[in-house]
Parts: sequence; C-alpha cells; structure tokens
Amino acid sequence: MRDPSLDLKVIHLVRDPRAVASSRIKSRHGLIRESLQVVRSRDPHIHRMPFLDAGHKLGGRKEGAGGSDYHALGAMEVICSSMAKTLQTALHPPDWLQGNYMAVRYEDLVVEPIKTLRQVYGFVNLAVSPDMEKFALNMTSGPGYSSKPFVVSARNASQALSAWRTALSYQQIKQVEEYCQQPMALLGYERVGSPEEVKDLSRTLLRKPRL
Repeated sequence: MRDPSLDLKVIHLVRDPRAVASSRIKSRHGLIRESLQVVRSRDPHIHRMPFLDAGHKLGGRKEGAGGSDYHALGAMEVICSSMAKTLQTALHPPDWLQGNYMAVRYEDLVVEPIKTLRQVYGFVNLAVSPDMEKFALNMTSGPGYSSKPFVVSARNASQALSAWRTALSYQQIKQVEEYCQQPMALLGYERVGSPEEVKDLSRTLLRKPRL
C-alpha cells in the first residue's frame, strides 16, 4: 500500500452477515471443516460470546443438521470480529489508506448493478464497457435463486437478497446480529425486532452505510 509504483487500491466486497450465515449453513457439508478452522482460529484470550440459545447445538442435531449449523454460526463471531477491525481502520484511515479503500455492498451491486459498477470502475479510473454492463444486468435478472451452493449463475436479485429471511430461524438471525452488531451498524444493515419484521419482505433492512 505504501509503494507508489503500485498505486494499489482496495475494493472490499461486503454482504449482510445474516446472508453470509445462511450461505454457510446451506453449504454446511462443504464448509464444515473450514468453519471449524475459523472457530479454532479465534484469539483464546478474548472472551467468547455465549450462544443466545444454550440448547442450539442439541436442537440442530434433532433436526438432522448435526453440529454443522452450530459451527457455521460460531464462525460468524470470528468473521465479524475481523470485519469490525477492518471497517474501523477504514473509518479512521491512516494516510496510506486514504482514498485507496472502497467498501461495496453486495446488496447495492445486485439492486443497482450499473450504478454500483460504474462507481467501482470510477474508483480505479477505468470506464465500464457496454458488455460488462450487460453482463451485470443479466447476472442480477435471472429467473430464480439457486438452492445449490458454489453455483455461479444469473439470479433474481430480490430473491437473492431476501433468501436468508426465510432460510434462517429467528433465533439464528438474532445470534448473528449479536455477533455482528458492529459491522452491521457501520455497513447499514438494520437489525430486526420481531419474527414478523423478518417475514415482511416489503420492508427493506438497508440504510445508508457510514463508510
């Protein structure tokens, strides 16, 4: 970052942690080892937040998910702690980072693909080609939302954004919000107050980010 010959810029793609948690749970078998590694990488000197539902792990087994959901949610504590540190640095950037960092929300990219794409390209002093704009529109205007993990395909943007609201239980949502409240606040992801708010898909949970 300090090497003037590189002119390095950082584009940080972020996403609602609740959607990230939902994807990790959906990919539970493919990511179980990775989730365990993430959980084990946490600083042992930092007090770990307890699960809001002390019986969550047992409950997951009853539903046939095993401990994978438990570990997927546990990984979110480590992921969001790391994200919070990164965002705090970006919020109060040192000299070498000023003007060289841009956070891009996944939600903005799929809701306003052309506008967001132009902002990203403008940040690195490039022009967006018509083919790239067409590609962005096609990838966010697909017929549906794939239930399979690790599949890159055109998808319906609104379905992609709201999928976690029907996939996660209210208890799982509150657990992620507990772990991720600081990055969510900085990035403009509103917390929910009731199961009814979660299911009301007409209500957006996005506000202007602080970054």
